[in-house]
Amino acid sequence: MRNLLRKSLAILLTMMLLLSVGTAAALASGEAASGEASGASSGGGGQEFGTFDEIVASAGVIIDGGAVSYAEGWNGTASGEITAQGMKGAVITAEEANGVAITLPEETDTYVIEDSEISASAGLKNNDLGYEAAFGVGVGVSTGELWIKNSKLSSEGARSTPVYMFSTAQPDATSLVVIDSELTTHTDRADIWMPPFKLLAGGSRATLLMTRNNSWFINSTVTSNNWGAISQDSVDAYTYVINTTGTATEGGYGTYLTYAMKLYASQLYGGQYGAFMCGDSLIETGTAADALADAEAMSKTPDYVPVDMPTVIAGPFNAIVVHTSIPGAERIAVGNFKGATLSTMTEDLPDTVTPMAPDDAFFMDPDAPFGVGGGAAYFYNRNLYGSLILVRSMNGDFTFDDTDARTSNGVLAQTVITYDPPSAIGYAAVGEGDDLPGVALTFKNGEYAGDILHQDYQRPMTVTVGDNGVLKGAVVSGTWQGWNDLWSEETLLGVLRDNGYDEVPFASETWISDVQENLIRAEDADYAGTENLGADVTVTAGGTWIVTGRSTLSSLTLEEGAVLAAPEGMTLTVFVDADASNANSFYAGGTQLRELAAGTYENVILEVSAGAPSGEGAPSGEASGGPSL
Repeated sequence: MRNLLRKSLAILLTMMLLLSVGTAAALASGEAASGEASGASSGGGGQEFGTFDEIVASAGVIIDGGAVSYAEGWNGTASGEITAQGMKGAVITAEEANGVAITLPEETDTYVIEDSEISASAGLKNNDLGYEAAFGVGVGVSTGELWIKNSKLSSEGARSTPVYMFSTAQPDATSLVVIDSELTTHTDRADIWMPPFKLLAGGSRATLLMTRNNSWFINSTVTSNNWGAISQDSVDAYTYVINTTGTATEGGYGTYLTYAMKLYASQLYGGQYGAFMCGDSLIETGTAADALADAEAMSKTPDYVPVDMPTVIAGPFNAIVVHTSIPGAERIAVGNFKGATLSTMTEDLPDTVTPMAPDDAFFMDPDAPFGVGGGAAYFYNRNLYGSLILVRSMNGDFTFDDTDARTSNGVLAQTVITYDPPSAIGYAAVGEGDDLPGVALTFKNGEYAGDILHQDYQRPMTVTVGDNGVLKGAVVSGTWQGWNDLWSEETLLGVLRDNGYDEVPFASETWISDVQENLIRAEDADYAGTENLGADVTVTAGGTWIVTGRSTLSSLTLEEGAVLAAPEGMTLTVFVDADASNANSFYAGGTQLRELAAGTYENVILEVSAGAPSGEGAPSGEASGGPSL
């Protein structure tokens, strides 16, 4: 029952929370709701976006209403056909400056850039200012719809961007349509800037969508060498991606989402993550046929016929990672992965991507800026590296439907306490977690091999296997004590030794303090006296769970027609009413079941051992591969 209630609550909150008070307030003021790089909402050490007025101040070509003007003293060149309605065959370059600033009379007005090339360089200007995108913007738009057709836009330098779509006060807004075009940005590793929420190789983003209107990417490529490709830092806006590839080649993500994306016959690749989701965000995947059936997706190009190609989301750290920088522990990220490939396998990344690793110098340097070094980032990344879906102190609802799930570390989904101190958002105090949606995972129409690790002891999890879905793996409910044990000095020094590193530079008291201050919450000691909020697993009629290793559950629900079994040649032993205290590193004790029947069992331990069951101590029906209930 608890499983069904949580699932229903998660679905109900999906749309309700997208219209939350915080979002509405941000929409009304024209400010970003998520603040991936917004200092006010993310606790990012004072980092902030450049304003549109600053973009205009350094732009060479200014489109304002019905007029075109050219700035005096601008460090750039412009040629070709440039009018108040659009440009064709234009070539615009800017050095330590911006290219084009556009303000149209109405948000429904359109400006078309066609058969053109625009490039901008930030130089050291943004570093001098200490914040993003005042320099090195190819095109900035404050009002109106920008179309980019058969063109190439690029930027160079820290926190530069080829396209910056602003969100302004109502009723003005911007919208972007990219067709048959290339958007690229590049930052030298020496110029890397660390985004406020950490653990991400920063630099520049190939698009910055700060708008409450929809955007479209059709038959195009969007590429950054680090930080991000398609960056949606907006409110109340969908991004439609059709036959398009978004890539961060050295570090970073293919997309960052604060609201919603529909990914049709397209790919997202990152040197770290495939997709980074924040707050109340949604991602759905589909085929070319699905795109054709989506009227809004095809509304800008009704004559375009999408081409069949794989839909892929891949990154070596995680295919999907979820965090939030928006207040509200109840926020939920939703993913519907139908017919897509999700992967953390390096062989599934294109040759253009150089995968980062937990021991990249960027994470190992104790003197790295913005607190990314010093040990904590290295060990935190090692804990999560390769898990297909990672949820950091957030809620999520993810459905695998005919999905090719490929994981390099054998983990399909993992929840963790977030690494965003000192101002992280999403923590739940004792007694609050049971009222949160938690994390819901649904597996259907396919075979899914991998474990589920629920290390976030602050909120619940539900796992549902059914509708011709087969889960082959273990489901582990972590505890408060188990999480703390991960970051003990003995454990950490052992990890260094096991991976060929001596204990310098991290073995100092400062390093130990850094790890524990970042990854252990002293105020959570009250959890020790509570029952763990673990995983509730339901196997429905038509669903099969092959248990491959020790599993610990808050509850196990088996419906008539469900299959629960050990792998062939192995024995499954079931214990119920185990000790599920948060003071335990693992569930303990319990009463061994002799027979399984349809129903719900509480605080369950599933043990798998070598050898076929002999009857004594084995649940009824197991010898034939598992009970069919």
